[in-house]
Amino acid sequence: MSLRIRILLSFLPLVAFLAGLGAVGLYQLERTGGRIDAILKENYASVQAMFRLNEALERIDSSLQFALSARGPEKEKEARDQFEANWREFEEQFWVEENNVTIHPVEDDLVKKLRVLKGDYRDRGRAFFALPRGSPERDAAYYGRSGDPGPLGKFREIKEVSGEILRINRENMEQARDHAKATVRTALIGCGAVLVLLIGLVLANAWYLMRTILGPIRAVTEAAQAIGGSGQLDREAPVFGRDELGQLAEAFNAMTRELRRYRRSNLDRLMRAQQTAQATIDSFPDPILVIDPTGRAELANPTALGLFGVGPTPAGEPGPVWQPPEPLRQPVRDAIQAQKAYQPEGFDLAVTFRVGGEDRTYLPQVRPIRDTAGDTLGAAVVLNDVTRFRVLDQFKTDLVATVSHELKTPLTAVRLAVHVLLEEGVGPLTPKQTELLVDARDNAERLLTLIDQLLALARLQRPQDRATYRAEDAVDLLRRAADAVRSRAEDKHVGVQVVADEPVPPVAVDPERIGQALGNLLTNAVTYTPAGGSVTLSAAPAAGGRVCLTIADTGVGIPPEYLPHVFDRFLRIPGQSEEAGTGLGLAIVKEAVTAHGGEITCASEPGRGTTFKIILPGAASPRETPGAV
Repeated sequence: MSLRIRILLSFLPLVAFLAGLGAVGLYQLERTGGRIDAILKENYASVQAMFRLNEALERIDSSLQFALSARGPEKEKEARDQFEANWREFEEQFWVEENNVTIHPVEDDLVKKLRVLKGDYRDRGRAFFALPRGSPERDAAYYGRSGDPGPLGKFREIKEVSGEILRINRENMEQARDHAKATVRTALIGCGAVLVLLIGLVLANAWYLMRTILGPIRAVTEAAQAIGGSGQLDREAPVFGRDELGQLAEAFNAMTRELRRYRRSNLDRLMRAQQTAQATIDSFPDPILVIDPTGRAELANPTALGLFGVGPTPAGEPGPVWQPPEPLRQPVRDAIQAQKAYQPEGFDLAVTFRVGGEDRTYLPQVRPIRDTAGDTLGAAVVLNDVTRFRVLDQFKTDLVATVSHELKTPLTAVRLAVHVLLEEGVGPLTPKQTELLVDARDNAERLLTLIDQLLALARLQRPQDRATYRAEDAVDLLRRAADAVRSRAEDKHVGVQVVADEPVPPVAVDPERIGQALGNLLTNAVTYTPAGGSVTLSAAPAAGGRVCLTIADTGVGIPPEYLPHVFDRFLRIPGQSEEAGTGLGLAIVKEAVTAHGGEITCASEPGRGTTFKIILPGAASPRETPGAV
């Protein structure tokens, strides 16, 4: 017999008992509910009619009492109208009760009696209103005379009869309720007995299933847990019979045999892949470290082991959690959490380590490692050794500084000689001579400006030229920079204003270097802003206790294709200004801001203007020097 048939046969008695129990319960509920609904519906209509009839009766009696105390014809008419209106309500409720008699013959007799009292009461009330207003006969007619109860007496008799009708209908409703309770109690007892029997069948069926079905399933489950938990691929499940459970056990055992073969073949492949990966990174001279999403070192070449002191265990397991140096912490966090690569190109983002008694400079790269589904597997950290290139760059900087310094002295003498000649202090000049000397003077001035900017750039890049940082008011820095270019801006009819809407913390800067950077930005802003435009300087607090300095102009703007290179050396955007420049101003600004541990961004829209934002550390926050570890 198959497992399916056995399960169906074991559940068939339960289904039959449940169907019978449900049918009996539904029949009892339908029968009890129908009877209760009919009785309650009929009796409730009579009870509601008597309540409303009594309310109308009370208002009729109130109209008679109101007529006794009426002082004018208007009040008399109002009392009569109230009497007639409430009689109509009384008649309607009496008609409802008369057509809803359910308790025979008691309720029939009470309705007949109520009909007689109703007619007599109405006649007496109308006779009361026929008497003169305010006459003594009215009092006697209302309160009654000897042997005649009057309207008040009839009012009380009607109240008694209606109250009796109300009482017997309530008692009938209570009897229906008690009968329903008894029916429900009987049904509950019967259902309880059937449920006890059903529980016994369920327990017997559960014992049968546990013995014949759950036993083989438990054996297969234990074998699966042994394989999944501890990798016991030699574990097999016992086969019980030839039914579906037996087929499951045979299929499970066949699967474990395939897994054993697959593990033997795949283990060798994995070992070769791991050895190849390790040999590959070992062949690189630069430090290479691979970490998993938790920050543990999975692979590391000997250079990285010597530099960071972390790597995988001898057994090939991931090593301890790696704590990156400060400049690499955020890039590593971004690579693991946001899959964001970090690949700087400038020496200003290089890091320095002490290796073998000498300082080595590295340009770091941090790249996320993803699987085919896009999930993060870890990150690779590669440190490119750029010590030699950094030395060459420093040599170039020193050479430029030396050559510029040596050129400045003779160039200053040439410039002075040209000025003396133009002043005609050594004799008159012909117009052609004057034209040539003016051109020589302009070229000398431009060459001298270029040499000054090359010297300034060299000083910013030379580590021995240390800056002196002190706390400065950010708004004062902006005001001094604005005052330095104000006369030139006024000549071009360009407005320069400093906006300080909120207090800002002081910044830690070298006033000379940051002043030069702000001066270069303002010079460019005035140069590229047409007459009638404006340049706005502002300062505001930034996150982390830093300060944001903003220089915004309404000039010609920068085309989008030049924005990524705006801080490159010797970059000049063609066709924007007739004034000659060196293309080093913004490069100097970038170097100065970076030397302060700050950031600078540029946003521009052609024809609308350009905005530079400088983020500088506050005087109360520690200043980070880029490239230091």
